[in-house]
Amino acid sequence: MWKIFLHKTHLSLFLLSLTLLWSDPAGAVQQHGGAEGLVSHEIGHILFITGMGYLLFWVYRLRMTGGGWAEFKVFLWLILCWNFLTFSGHWMREAVDPEKFIRVDGKITGYSIDSLFDLFFYLTRLDHLVLLPCFLFLLLALKKWSRPV
Repeated sequence: MWKIFLHKTHLSLFLLSLTLLWSDPAGAVQQHGGAEGLVSHEIGHILFITGMGYLLFWVYRLRMTGGGWAEFKVFLWLILCWNFLTFSGHWMREAVDPEKFIRVDGKITGYSIDSLFDLFFYLTRLDHLVLLPCFLFLLLALKKWSRPV
């Protein structure tokens, strides 16, 4: 039994390593082609906001309480905040002067903040500071819901 487990584990690790070595690098941020790409991406955010808002409405309307529901409500509020923040950042990016980005050897290493607009745009780039706690609250809710009653 253990030999089979070790063999499958080693084979899986080998295949994963092989896949990672052969794959091309993928950037964390993807640029969308032209105005159509941005608009279609933003439509996705609008649909996501609508769906999460609708879900939040029903969670409050049905007065969902008990284990996990408070955490789920926090998750929904945070995911809505993240969507609005990211939506704003995408549109603001179109108005940012390219000279604001500090480059070293062709790579962006910093951003120059000279106004309130610049500060808010920079904060939209830190959306992971909202998204990570958001998913932690979702995890807490799912954990409470998975416990036997």
